[in-house]
Amino acid sequence: MLAVVGDLLEDILVRIPGPPRVGTDTPAVIRRARGGSGANVAAAAAAVGGRVRFIGRVGDDALGDRLVADLSATGVDVRVQRGGITGSVVVLVDPSGERTMLPDRAAATELGDVDVDWVSGVGWLHLPAYSLVVEPMGGASRRLAEVVRAGGGGVSIDVSSVDAVERFGRERFVAMLDSISPDLVLANEPEAELIPRGRWTSIVKHGPGPVEILAGEGGCEVPVPALLVADSTGAGDAFAAGFLVAHVGGSALDDAVAAGIVAAQSFLSAPRPMPGA
Repeated sequence: MLAVVGDLLEDILVRIPGPPRVGTDTPAVIRRARGGSGANVAAAAAAVGGRVRFIGRVGDDALGDRLVADLSATGVDVRVQRGGITGSVVVLVDPSGERTMLPDRAAATELGDVDVDWVSGVGWLHLPAYSLVVEPMGGASRRLAEVVRAGGGGVSIDVSSVDAVERFGRERFVAMLDSISPDLVLANEPEAELIPRGRWTSIVKHGPGPVEILAGEGGCEVPVPALLVADSTGAGDAFAAGFLVAHVGGSALDDAVAAGIVAAQSFLSAPRPMPGA
């Protein structure tokens, strides 16, 4: 089983016709959806047939109830602590499709010590960087990685966000990766520039360019088919999900990358939310 430790949040998507007008009204189209990178990966993994568990924290409120029920309905085994206020992310979307995110992760960052039974039967643990760069969530995530590793399981980390890593501190983040010693690191091109090349087996995405598999001094590339991109929402999380499900299932790295590309394509070809949102 694959487990993901991360955020389960509400996305508040605000489409605006241009820059907001200060001090008066700006017409907008607003919708709400389940969000959070960790929850997105878990839902997308379930959508491609993976056995997956989500571990996180939501508020003790009606929004938390709704998000947990929604994620559970996708087939994910949801294990959450409850307390505080459920987090939200306001996503401003301009006419070009460019997104500006205003996150308030709230209760998600307060994930504390997790019952080790929550990783019982877990053969692979996936940690977005968001789960590692705040406390007490970071400490809880690192302890779960130790438990899974002690049981013979694997660990992967997604660098996730240049901003999150820079705020945490690049050298501090690299030192933390060294201490965890992940089996795999996932990153896009700007994120990959934040970490040493070749220190860990890395999967590096280059947008429409080939995906690199870097292992020690060697590596290879997996081509990405040409595709008209309508909306990139959720594509990175879908790639991680497709890749991890295939890899945990025994596929070689290049075949798992190909599976990740296929999973991401459904989110690149048409604008739509994550599965179940």
